[in-house]
Amino acid sequence: MFDVIMVPVDGSEYGYKAADVAIEIAQRFDSKIAAVHVLEEFSFNSYDMEEDSGDAILAKITEKANKLGIEVTEHLLTADPLRDMKFIADQTRADLIVIHAHGANNHRFVSFDENDVSDTQIGSVSERLLRTSSVPVLLIK
Repeated sequence: MFDVIMVPVDGSEYGYKAADVAIEIAQRFDSKIAAVHVLEEFSFNSYDMEEDSGDAILAKITEKANKLGIEVTEHLLTADPLRDMKFIADQTRADLIVIHAHGANNHRFVSFDENDVSDTQIGSVSERLLRTSSVPVLLIK
């Protein structure tokens, strides 16, 4: 049903929770995982430090999934997560995107009114994917 499950991770507890859900779904459907960590284009930290951190985040997910026999492709990219996440999803050929509602880098939150999704706040990257993705998006609270 799902050949490739994309999971964007930012190193937050929410991102790892989404990765755990993606791994569980991959087990059930014999899917591969595309683990994505985006290094923001403009950061106050050194690129080497950001890259090392991103590698460690992806390695943690890969190690956990590999122990269960799930193949993971790691994607460490420099981009604007808000602008580029749909493009990244297209490039990974994802059949499903599992993303956390909010995490370490989401600064803007969208509150839905009672006619949409009551009492839910989601980050701007998650919200943009929900609205623009051509594949199903599973939002993890």
